[in-house]
Amino acid sequence: MSLSAQLRTELTNLVGQTNQSVRLADAQRTLRCEADRVEALGVTAIELSLETPELANVALFDLQAASADLCRRVNYLLEPIAPIETDAQGCSVQMRSNPPQRDDNNRRYYKLQLSRGGRVELCRYEKQPGQPRTRIPAVLTHEVACRLVDDFVATVEGL
Repeated sequence: MSLSAQLRTELTNLVGQTNQSVRLADAQRTLRCEADRVEALGVTAIELSLETPELANVALFDLQAASADLCRRVNYLLEPIAPIETDAQGCSVQMRSNPPQRDDNNRRYYKLQLSRGGRVELCRYEKQPGQPRTRIPAVLTHEVACRLVDDFVATVEGL
């Protein structure tokens, strides 16, 4: 059973629960979803991440290409995603909402990160004027959460 199918089943089983940590695995990858709340149609996820061996020793150039591929795939969130920063020393690429969601004085945005060593991660942040950014739950339907997992897997399989 694919990781996305496992996640769909697990989310269905957790409906109505709060503060849940879901950890699922297949033959070579591990998926983690830190859920603030699980509802019948959606999940408020603090973090959705995939640990995978395909990224263990990847070159920075390949990581940049994978981030571009992931941005093309993930075109269904509230805001479009674009590569923002490459860390050559840490060998990671950070992508964010571009542009971020703005309302009143707040900015909210998704952050996706691909890191050598084996991790693809999605989380959401809020930035208020004069304050440091804070991590907030990303509200995702079950369908979108599962689609993200499929897109994470398809991206790393392309390396």
